[in-house]
Amino acid sequence: MRKSHIGLIAMLTAVTIVIAGCSRVGEDWKAAQAADTTEAYQDFLRQHPDSEFGVPAQERVKQLAEDRDWQAASKADTLDAYQQFVATHADGKWAQEARVRIENFQLTSGGQPPAGGATAALAPGAATSPGTMATPGMTATTVKPPSAPAASAAAPVTLKLAAKPTVKPAVKSAAKPAAKPAAKTTGGHYAQLGAFASKASAETAWHKLSGRFPAQLKSLQPHYAAASSHGKAVVRLQVALPSSQRVHDLCTELKKQSQACLPAG
Repeated sequence: MRKSHIGLIAMLTAVTIVIAGCSRVGEDWKAAQAADTTEAYQDFLRQHPDSEFGVPAQERVKQLAEDRDWQAASKADTLDAYQQFVATHADGKWAQEARVRIENFQLTSGGQPPAGGATAALAPGAATSPGTMATPGMTATTVKPPSAPAASAAAPVTLKLAAKPTVKPAVKSAAKPAAKPAAKTTGGHYAQLGAFASKASAETAWHKLSGRFPAQLKSLQPHYAAASSHGKAVVRLQVALPSSQRVHDLCTELKKQSQACLPAG
């Protein structure tokens, strides 16, 4: 009886130690969750490396690091900052949003070459007007000026031909600018508020954002633009505004409150 009594006491002691150990692990895990910092989870992992909470603790450490890097990239708001973020967190929850912002930066920087294209487009126009811009480039090859009678005879003809084209382009150029402002007033400029995996997610985000920023967004209508980013389909949440200045003002206000906003074409 005495031996069985001693064995029972030993068994109860072992069970008590196990229960106490489990209780301590659980309490330490709850404390780490309450602190929700990288240091707290790392301390937990050092104290309980074989705990059942080891995997979620490591995942939370990784997520906190990504959130910290994302805040830094958003605060810098530069192309290099977003590219570095994607290189470090290629599969993170903010990676797709970072890629969308990279695309917007690239589109913005690529918006200046058309100015060079416009100047290049003037060259064919200059070559087709023999009475004005083409003459400087053709003085080296033209040998007709020495014949004065031919020049004087051709002068009335060139004046008549030049008179008709000058009237028609004037009417066309006046008509086109009149149509463009009308298009802009209907919302030809867009501000992008985010990119999502589906239209349903974008619609949910719009309801949250319009409720969070009623002063800035209550009078605007959402626009869901389907696109592809790095081979993956995305839906970009945008709002239409009448001018690029309005887009700039809206994004400035939203960024002050830590809400992503970028001009979109």
